[in-house]
Amino acid sequence: MSQQSREDRPAPKPRWRTYRRPVADEVERESRGRDGRPLAGDPPAVVRARSPLSRGQVAACVVGGVAIATGGFLYATRGEDAPDPYPREKVHVPIVTGRGLAEVAAALEARTGSTQVLDVWFEGDDAIRISVPPEQAGDLAELWRWDGERLAKWSAEDPGDRVPFDLTSLDPAVLVAVDEEARDRSDGDISASRAHVVRPVADGGHWIYLKVDEVDHGGVVLWTDLRGNVEADLVNESWRDD
Repeated sequence: MSQQSREDRPAPKPRWRTYRRPVADEVERESRGRDGRPLAGDPPAVVRARSPLSRGQVAACVVGGVAIATGGFLYATRGEDAPDPYPREKVHVPIVTGRGLAEVAAALEARTGSTQVLDVWFEGDDAIRISVPPEQAGDLAELWRWDGERLAKWSAEDPGDRVPFDLTSLDPAVLVAVDEEARDRSDGDISASRAHVVRPVADGGHWIYLKVDEVDHGGVVLWTDLRGNVEADLVNESWRDD
């Protein structure tokens, strides 16, 4: 009786590596209290160490035993397609400057008669969003956008339990320092960063929430007090990390 040689046996099927789909943008998806603190049930605010090289890079393989004429590699994964990368940051500019903050504060006072705000988002001197407290109880809070030259009212929302504060009380240097700290903690290609400032309702709450997004959907989030002292942090792994 003949015995099938080892060379004649069919080769085992290759097993491709898989990757985990990243979570949605932390800024948009996470449930946080008005003080900027994650609600119960959110991931703990800890930094997870990541190696300099991505561990989730897909393995190169030759499909069907056919060599690629160009000598390159075919990258394959099983399951869902990789998410589209975020655009890479072309030029890094300060998240806000003293001049930018002074200009938007002056424009806000000219339009509303006050520099009191409920919260403010910073994405550069030409991208600032402000929520203004309502004039009377029961009214909606007006939302304003600053493009670096013009302040325009574009929407309204429920003010909730947010506590007003003076926009001019913010120190641009603190926001820049927190942004730089988050960038230093990032080990990926940076796409953008943004900061949200809201007065905490309870004692011990966070004033500043700042997130740096990476091209491959990873990122770094920092929560700080008004002086920029980091009180909590979080690292979002990119889709390339297992």
